[in-house]
Amino acid sequence: MTDVTERAGILIVDDSPEKIVALESILDELGQDIVKASSGRDALRHLLTRDFAVILLDVRMPVMDGFETAALIRQRPRSEHTPIIFVTAFPDETHVARGYSLKAVDYIFTPVVPDVLRTKVSVFVDLFRMTAQVRRQADSLRQRAAQLHRLSAASLAINGATSLEQMLEVVVENARAIFGVPRAVATARVDDRRVLQAVSSAFETSDADQREETVSSIVRTTNRPYRIPTPPERGGLTEPDERPHPFLAAPFTRRDGRNMGDIQVSGNPSGGCTEEDEDILVQLAQMTSIAIENTLYGELREANRLKDEFLATVSHELRTPLSAMLSWVWMLRRGALDGAGASRAIEAIERNVKTQTRIVEDLLDLSRIVTGKLRLESRLVELGPVIKMATDAITPAAEAKGIILGSSVDPAAGHVLGDADRLQQLVWNLLTNAIKFTPSGGRVEVQLARCGAEVEVRVTDTGAGISRDFLPHVFEPFRQADGSPGRKAGGLGLGLAIVRHVAELHGGRVEARSLGEGHGSTFVLALPASTGREEEREVASSPAVVEAAACPTTVRLDGRRVLIVEDEADTREALSLIVSQAGAVVRSVATTAAALAALASSRADVLLCDIGLPTEDGYVLIQKLRALPADQGGATPAVALTAFAQASDRARAVAAGFDTHVAKPIEPDLLLRTLAHVLSLPVAEDTEHEATGPSALAFQERTVG
Repeated sequence: MTDVTERAGILIVDDSPEKIVALESILDELGQDIVKASSGRDALRHLLTRDFAVILLDVRMPVMDGFETAALIRQRPRSEHTPIIFVTAFPDETHVARGYSLKAVDYIFTPVVPDVLRTKVSVFVDLFRMTAQVRRQADSLRQRAAQLHRLSAASLAINGATSLEQMLEVVVENARAIFGVPRAVATARVDDRRVLQAVSSAFETSDADQREETVSSIVRTTNRPYRIPTPPERGGLTEPDERPHPFLAAPFTRRDGRNMGDIQVSGNPSGGCTEEDEDILVQLAQMTSIAIENTLYGELREANRLKDEFLATVSHELRTPLSAMLSWVWMLRRGALDGAGASRAIEAIERNVKTQTRIVEDLLDLSRIVTGKLRLESRLVELGPVIKMATDAITPAAEAKGIILGSSVDPAAGHVLGDADRLQQLVWNLLTNAIKFTPSGGRVEVQLARCGAEVEVRVTDTGAGISRDFLPHVFEPFRQADGSPGRKAGGLGLGLAIVRHVAELHGGRVEARSLGEGHGSTFVLALPASTGREEEREVASSPAVVEAAACPTTVRLDGRRVLIVEDEADTREALSLIVSQAGAVVRSVATTAAALAALASSRADVLLCDIGLPTEDGYVLIQKLRALPADQGGATPAVALTAFAQASDRARAVAAGFDTHVAKPIEPDLLLRTLAHVLSLPVAEDTEHEATGPSALAFQERTVG
């Protein structure tokens, strides 16, 4: 029995029911689909909706005879080449000639010989089926070519994705386009805690999630493709929605063969899923697997880069205040300062101790957050006084920078349940961040207001703003918009990360808004208004502070001209006093441009230069200096003094043109010995005051020579 989907159509056209029955009984053995028409008009209606392998057409029919019907059939492009066999009981040579003129393939007289008729019709049936098969193959080839073209375009789009989330969205959209299906689902299981999924669907079915989870489990277990082709139609299942939808899935695999997810396509009951479709989906899954692993490797590499950048920043931020404190302590021990100088020394030491304390506290806070040990001592808190204490604490810094600090507090904002000290820390961190990135003459505004079920604290500034690319990363630990040594703003990049985590511990949230660089920014801290039914929590203890010591020296630099380039005012002043008290003639500046101007106006015997200068760092300065002729200072000995103290930093400094590199904090004695060394001056040995116990020298890497 021929499959119903492969049966060809035979159209019998005759006004005589008896003749139709007779012809049908003869051709029934062929097992094809026989369609009957009692008139020419009826035949034309059938030809509008389907194609036929052959037409058996009676000549003499009322209203419209066979010749008129054949002429109309030939006028329609769809039936122009359909074989026509005229069947008539009236032999007439004129009629035969007219029939062949209408491109009839045969002209048969009745009574017909059954075997002859079946043989002739079967020839056209076979020809029709072979033509249909060739047409299907051509359509299939065109479809595969289109799929491969889309697959190639999908590869470019997948590898152009900037994140795993975006990549999965690209994958499912392209899968739908490639296979022409209304639903695609991609799942990536990076690890036990990170599972990502993207769904592209033009419809939802009640059992979709359950079915997809079942298939996903099978694919994860076997790590092989899974396919449900469309089953053939069965009796009684005539509606497409009554037939099971085809389903196709392929695994995402790592290079070592482990499964890391799958992609599924489904919902095309008319087309079905073939082995060729499976091959295409496997290729798409393989491309996606490679792209996922490349992205994960890029994320790991970026994490390592951020770690190295963070360690370098921590070193810089810790060593810079240490250097200033060590220098001032050294001068106090020598008694080389008058009363006013001693007061400045004490103020500078206190200021830098507080800076280091904040750095250590931020690091410990982050550690407690990561380990889940940061706890809150909760009670009902009114945020108005909290904001006032934070603004009072930050006002001197704002005034010193020439920034207008304003506040607007709604007394009816209500209370929140939280840790007052931690809440003050959040506001202080937001204000500090705003002042850090707002130039002189700018404005920072803090507002407190009730917003529905939340109490909002808004800190708005007219500062540098945040770029669109960096905005999603602004609350990530160790992330800074500018992580280069020449960045204008210091810090570890932890303040905003702590704000986010502590806000979340309070059940709140924080978000950053900015129109872009140069347009200022707004940070919104939203905390749930108290209902009076929240539970209390405990708070962790505060970190401790460590002190350091220093040693004297007997090095003399009498009459030597030393140019000091350091952007930190305390450190610059301390270095200037140390070197000048050794007999040197000192000039000190804060920027690369000022240093080049000073060298142009008066030669120096040695340059002592910080690396982490704003705008143009120390590497830029030494490159510009070494580009000058020797008679204009191009050969001036240069010492790099920096808190960037890794081995790569030392190598980079020497490669850039510095004679040597010393790391902050540096003992004044070692600093003077280093300067004497590059100036080829004799150094008197003084072992009487050698340090024998733990001191700031533990942080120091000797790189003289």
